[in-house]
Amino acid sequence: MDDESATQKNIADKLITALKTGGFVMYSQKILRLAGDAGRPYQEILVRFKEEEEKLLPPGTFFPMLEEYHLLPYVDRWVVGHLTQWISASRANRSDRPVPANGINLSEDTLREAKFADFIAKHIRSAQLPEGTFAFELAWDTALLRVQQLKELQARLKPEGCRFTLAGFDGSEASFEFLRLAKPDFVKLTYGIVKDVDRALAASEKIEAVNGKCHSMGIQTIAEYVESPGVLEQLRLLEVDFAQGLAIAPPKQLE
Repeated sequence: MDDESATQKNIADKLITALKTGGFVMYSQKILRLAGDAGRPYQEILVRFKEEEEKLLPPGTFFPMLEEYHLLPYVDRWVVGHLTQWISASRANRSDRPVPANGINLSEDTLREAKFADFIAKHIRSAQLPEGTFAFELAWDTALLRVQQLKELQARLKPEGCRFTLAGFDGSEASFEFLRLAKPDFVKLTYGIVKDVDRALAASEKIEAVNGKCHSMGIQTIAEYVESPGVLEQLRLLEVDFAQGLAIAPPKQLE
């Protein structure tokens, strides 16, 4: 085994151990509602590897390694299990606090896992989680490749109160055709169509048209990578449903 392979195997072994011993930590990033009533809090759940956070590994190392060694389904299960525990503990401490909606990223490998839906349903029922607590998010390319598995997961989990989000939506005609097939609850608008919305009429008109078309299909919109107050205000005027980004709140450790 060469030095590079040995290093990769060492990192993979550390990741497997971390899954068993608490080597991962959850972060959350606020997703702000722009239109309508404030509603319940909404946040995206992010996962960090402690050794990477503590600068013991190069940044961006652990997710490619998890993907290469097909460990992402274990991480997705870890997130659901620990998030359910966190919600239960929060309710025990503050029964008047609303349970937030949580965006949870799913990997392509997880979509192929036959028993994942049963795992989710068990946690929802055992913790008596309210409808909409889990909103499973998939990258656009993953959804395109695995549309049949996505539809099977939706059929199983929507009756359990789960929601589904497709990220990386660019508003093209072809993408709308796919939305009609995939039927998500939310779409995340790409940075490319959001970034100039406060300073270019064409960008503003495109967001307005895309947003209206999504609403006509019963799909809510989330603008990602919102990095300035000007962009945020224009999105609000255009009645985009939600926004997420550094202009609203950076990721923070879930406590």
